[in-house]
Amino acid sequence: MRTVTLLGVLALAAVGSLQATTLQILSVDDMVAKSSLIVRARPTPVSNFQRSGIIYTSYRLEVSAALKGNPGATLQVAVPGGNYQGLQQAVAGSPGLQAGNEYVLFIWTAPSGSNYIVGLSQGLFEVHTNASGAVVLTRGPADAKTIDAAGSAGAGSGATLLLSDLQTKIAQSARP
Repeated sequence: MRTVTLLGVLALAAVGSLQATTLQILSVDDMVAKSSLIVRARPTPVSNFQRSGIIYTSYRLEVSAALKGNPGATLQVAVPGGNYQGLQQAVAGSPGLQAGNEYVLFIWTAPSGSNYIVGLSQGLFEVHTNASGAVVLTRGPADAKTIDAAGSAGAGSGATLLLSDLQTKIAQSARP
């Protein structure tokens, strides 16, 4: 019985938190290129599931604007971390979506058809309107170790950009 209890505790400790996440720093241009879809949307959590030992929270996105691709009025996106069958898992660098908030999300679609956020928290920007009425997108720094394209330690800082500038980048990336 002691062996079974010890194995259970070790399994829970292994599943409880993924602390070793390392993110490659992505520029906005990188994320535009890697995205299948870029949408402006509001999330609602709908379910949790486990795949290959990782717990995911699935969100339904109410799409208000498609900036790249054709997502339809709603789509689902899976985000690493959450609660599933009594287990809780936190993933460093994973974005935190809050129901009711509005975001711009850079999404890639896996061959399985599942949707994920590009670069974890790097691909999630909150939508705000500034004093002059311009739509501003903001993202805080990643809460994970970050590296640059050469593999050197990088500074995963936050980012701010105008929605209009993002739309220009997306249009430029579509040109042959």
